[in-house]
Amino acid sequence: MNIAEIIINLIFLVIGSFISWLITHCYYRKSLKNQQIESSKEITAWEQIIENSQINTNETKRLNYINLGVEEYNRHGTPYRVIETFNISKNEKADIYDAVMIRVKGRPGKSNPYRNN
Repeated sequence: MNIAEIIINLIFLVIGSFISWLITHCYYRKSLKNQQIESSKEITAWEQIIENSQINTNETKRLNYINLGVEEYNRHGTPYRVIETFNISKNEKADIYDAVMIRVKGRPGKSNPYRNN
């Protein structure tokens, strides 16, 4: 084996290694791109699921508050005491008070203690 053959073999080795690295790198980049696309799809899907569950949870809580207010009205003639215990904003309390009165009387109450007159 002479020096020319060794140099040619080294050149083939370097070129082969470079081509192998280039192909691996291209597939790796493609794989990362596909992984990013799929993960963003999954994240979007999970965000929608979480958003829908929060909406359902909030609506369920609201309906539960209204039912508790109706029960309180039937016991004591006013839903005020039970609505006052809810940890929600004043506007939400006003809406629940109106909803309770509509369910019980068929119309909103004449005065709502949670609304500024």
